Amino acid sequence: MPTRTLRIPSPAATIAGSILGLLIAGSATAQTPLTEALYVRQVEAGSLEGRVAEAEAAAGRASAAGAGRWPNPTLEWQREKATSGSASRASQDIVNVSIPLVLSGRLGLEAEAANRGARASEATLARARGELRHAAVRAFSAALAAQERRLIMEESLSSLRHLAEVIVVREQAGDAAGYDRLRIEIEAAAVEDGLSGAVLDEHHARAQALSLLGPGTQSLPHLQGPLAPERVLPSSEQLLAQLESRRADVRALELEAQGAQAAREAATRGWVPDPTVNAGGQLINVGQPGAGGGYVVGLALPLPLFDRRQGQEAQARARLQLAEARRAALIHAARTRLTAVLEDVEGQRARRTRQREGVLARAEELRRIAQAAYQGGGADLLVLVDAERTAREARLTAVALSLAVAEAEADLFLLSGAWDGAAPRSAQP
Repeated sequence: MPTRTLRIPSPAATIAGSILGLLIAGSATAQTPLTEALYVRQVEAGSLEGRVAEAEAAAGRASAAGAGRWPNPTLEWQREKATSGSASRASQDIVNVSIPLVLSGRLGLEAEAANRGARASEATLARARGELRHAAVRAFSAALAAQERRLIMEESLSSLRHLAEVIVVREQAGDAAGYDRLRIEIEAAAVEDGLSGAVLDEHHARAQALSLLGPGTQSLPHLQGPLAPERVLPSSEQLLAQLESRRADVRALELEAQGAQAAREAATRGWVPDPTVNAGGQLINVGQPGAGGGYVVGLALPLPLFDRRQGQEAQARARLQLAEARRAALIHAARTRLTAVLEDVEGQRARRTRQREGVLARAEELRRIAQAAYQGGGADLLVLVDAERTAREARLTAVALSLAVAEAEADLFLLSGAWDGAAPRSAQP
């Protein structure tokens, strides 16, 4: 029987993708494997989104600088000269200091309003850090799942190619027909096409994860760690009880409402006039015979008959109502979604457990039995191919379920406020 060489299809796109994957893997070998915790810390330390959030918080803090300070006094000097007929010219110099007196007490309320606004900016920054960590965990999980899917496809393709070599030997010995070779070629081609798609998915996921690290990181090392590790979650009653205290955006809206209330109270004191006291000296004919002097004392009292800060009061009242309405809507939406998200987490975890115990373990055992039976001549090729496909699909399903668990848990932690208030960049190790 003539010798026939087995050829596994290898499209150009698949070869290019595999070469690129090998280059990435080769460059990553020199780097320390990246775990989820390390990746999250690097994102918090170097991401551009984090820098934007910190700059916005700094701008909010800066808006409170100088609030509640007294108005500056005014120093004024003027010189006057006058002539009348043949009389000698007369001159006088007046030096005057004006001191505004804010007696209404609104400055303290304005300072309190500004302080509440600055604290609201800090709470907004804490929420931004929580959202950044949420994005980092989801990006890492997606990249790690894509990496595991690629490895599964590579391992399955390697097994099929090894089986193809066995079939070639058996075909040369007359123990296998051309059907066996053709069938394994079809299966290997299908797996290779799936591997090509897995490589593209991994490149996309790694690019997304790399983008969160900021411009200071040029490459992403090999990812390491369990996908969606087992975590102990609090009950729904505990999460609901701690929701308002843990959510930083709820605290920010509460602080905004308090600041608006203080600003409204400050504006209501616009009917109290702020007098200005003037005091100074008057010098007449300085440097001439008969020079003299005197003093200047005055009081300016504005009459708040028309403008009594009604506009500021209306604006503060509107901000107060807006902050309270947004806070109530936020709490209601969070409470409504929290129970559903927790049920989703529990359901995805249960699915993953059932799949691991009921499908994955049995599929791996089925593949081992089929391989042993085929090598011993007790099973045909279709049994072995079916067992390999079953094990591969079970492993891919396990990865998909673990990714679903990781994403659901990340949503739960963000929704409950567990990640709000992460350590600032300066506190990162």
